[in-house]
Amino acid sequence: MKRKLIKHGESSLTISLPRSFVKDNNLKKGQEIEVIESERGLFISPEKSKEHKSVSIDVSNQLEVIRKILGATYKSGYDELNIKFSSFEEIKEIKQALQSQFAGYEIIKQEKNNILIKKISEDDFEQFDNVIRRFFIIVNEMASDIKEATEKDDFHWLKSISLIKYESDRLADYCRRAINLKFKSNYKRLGPIYTIIEQIEKVSDSYQELCEYISNNKIKLSEKTKCIINKQVEFQSLFYSLFFKFDISRMNELKKAKEGLQEEIKSATKRTSEKEVYVLVIIDRALNIIYSLNGPLMAIYI
Repeated sequence: MKRKLIKHGESSLTISLPRSFVKDNNLKKGQEIEVIESERGLFISPEKSKEHKSVSIDVSNQLEVIRKILGATYKSGYDELNIKFSSFEEIKEIKQALQSQFAGYEIIKQEKNNILIKKISEDDFEQFDNVIRRFFIIVNEMASDIKEATEKDDFHWLKSISLIKYESDRLADYCRRAINLKFKSNYKRLGPIYTIIEQIEKVSDSYQELCEYISNNKIKLSEKTKCIINKQVEFQSLFYSLFFKFDISRMNELKKAKEGLQEEIKSATKRTSEKEVYVLVIIDRALNIIYSLNGPLMAIYI
């Protein structure tokens, strides 16, 4: 839709709003509207109060998946949760999830088998770009730390690295909540970004498993496996650079790096111990998750 610019005063230019937009949003003379300037252009929207979303859920006898259930409600954008539970272990898990996953929420009322949680502060999605970059950096640092810890056979350090997973989860949940609440972004398409965040979080799951598996079994890795971990770190850094500075001419570089590393993993599995084979399986899983995101990556920018 094209609109003509109209000179207004000495230095201002104005445009008229489409009649359908005015009617659909019940706009009146003198009413304020929101005008947002971004790299993609100028966005105009009626100033509306945010819709309050509430949900009632029953987590009785669901102890093992309570965090996942509550995490789903946070990412979906709910402001109020009425949660039914049936045991001390369940309410304990609910409160721990609240502390680690629900920024800006408080317990309003707790009864024998019910707890009410409400959001008491507004979401600040203006930090989305900084948070998504921090999310990637956290996962990259997790991989780099694993490389250094395995080079030194430092099992205690690996245990500590596994805990980084919780920070990456928190940042990923923030980003997915922002996308589900349809915040205004400079990114061309947000759907593929949601997929990428979801899958990179699974990569951090794999790294957590890798840390725990190596440290619990006190596995001193071969030089070949250590080299493969180093190349996985480089591959992940390559994807990171493509996400924040997309260059379609480098997509073939990503493909070649993936194929080369996968061949090394296959070769290494034939000449190592059974315990170390599983280490390679975990690395291979993380490698394939990252590479599978080449489609969503291109969909964001092309």
